[in-house]
Amino acid sequence: MELFLNIFGQPAIIIALVAFIGLVLQRAKISKIITGTLLSFIGFVLIKTGGKILGGVLIMFSNMFTHAFGMHGVVPSNEAITALTMESLGTSAAFILFFAMIINLLLARFTRFKSIYLSLHLVLFMAFSFTAVLQGMGYNGYIIVATGAIIIGLYMAIFPTLLSKFSRKIIGNNDYCIAHAGTISYLIGSYLGSLLGNKKNDIENIKINDRFSFLRQSDVATFITMFVLLCLSGAFSSADYLKDILKNNTFIIFALEQSAIFAGGLYIAKKGVAIFTEEIIPAFKGFAQVVAPGCVPAVDPMVLFDKAPNCVLVGFIVSFFTEIACVVVFPFIGLPIIIPGIMASFITGGTAAIFGNSTGGARGAIIAAFINGLLLCILPALALPLFAFLGVEGVTFADPDFTSLSLITEFVVKLFN
Repeated sequence: MELFLNIFGQPAIIIALVAFIGLVLQRAKISKIITGTLLSFIGFVLIKTGGKILGGVLIMFSNMFTHAFGMHGVVPSNEAITALTMESLGTSAAFILFFAMIINLLLARFTRFKSIYLSLHLVLFMAFSFTAVLQGMGYNGYIIVATGAIIIGLYMAIFPTLLSKFSRKIIGNNDYCIAHAGTISYLIGSYLGSLLGNKKNDIENIKINDRFSFLRQSDVATFITMFVLLCLSGAFSSADYLKDILKNNTFIIFALEQSAIFAGGLYIAKKGVAIFTEEIIPAFKGFAQVVAPGCVPAVDPMVLFDKAPNCVLVGFIVSFFTEIACVVVFPFIGLPIIIPGIMASFITGGTAAIFGNSTGGARGAIIAAFINGLLLCILPALALPLFAFLGVEGVTFADPDFTSLSLITEFVVKLFN
């Protein structure tokens, strides 16, 4: 069981297997099978490596920001709560993942929902959250596995297909679509963008004065954004705290280096995206022809980041400061404080803005990122009591799809009981 979780918890392995099977089924030359499989694997590992670099800087920034402004509360972290509950929830979650994958393939073959969800590490997190909810309501393993596999299998096929209505406009075709745990946020943002925004005012085409033309270079804009945020946090941090993290360095040099690392991480991730998409799409066609003709791979949203770099930065900033506003407001309305998850703010905030921009331009991007920030705080706060029985203090599940599914599951179960 642990081996199964280790294999299917690694999306790069899944991607490489799919590429290998697809190329073999196409009867490609041995050299093409080797290069296609390895480049698909390398591309996805580069995305993951870039993500880890981004995550390291974002965690450091999160800690500094929390210290600077004295925030205390619950941290939304899928990885942390999954690791802490592996022993109590891991077996059921693994079976849910396995059977949900089969249901996803069957639906892709026999229904109009043709998406095959390849971000299986996110499905694993969802299986843990679903298991926790039903276990907390007193249900046993068989019911949890059967119910979880059906519901999550349906989710894997249906949600990326629904989102593809908007993602194909961003990508320019339907060769692939997006599989992510923020799909609810992206759907709401896309619809609100179309209702309240103006598609003609594309945020990527905003004119910039020649004196600020350097901001058109996405890597430079990324560097400056992180540098400003670090300087803001550093200005309000105590001398003792800064002394601990600077390690005989000056703050300006530290901020410059961390900002460069952050921009470099995003550059690596984007390079990985270019390699990955170039190899996985033709390889997947061979897989699809046999397993589910006409099916479409559903992949991580970071494949979109190079298409809309301005949206990523705007979405991150708007989503993050919306979450900060929630930290201020929640104590007055009786909700627990949810500490902003910086990595979630960056990935889901940036992705939400990309979708909002595609339907409503700059206004749509801001609205979508704002909604995303609200959902990243409100939904974990409402779902927090569902996981109290686990005995895990100070941490909870993060992304909108996990927490909304948990709340809907509890509501439906109580309704029928």
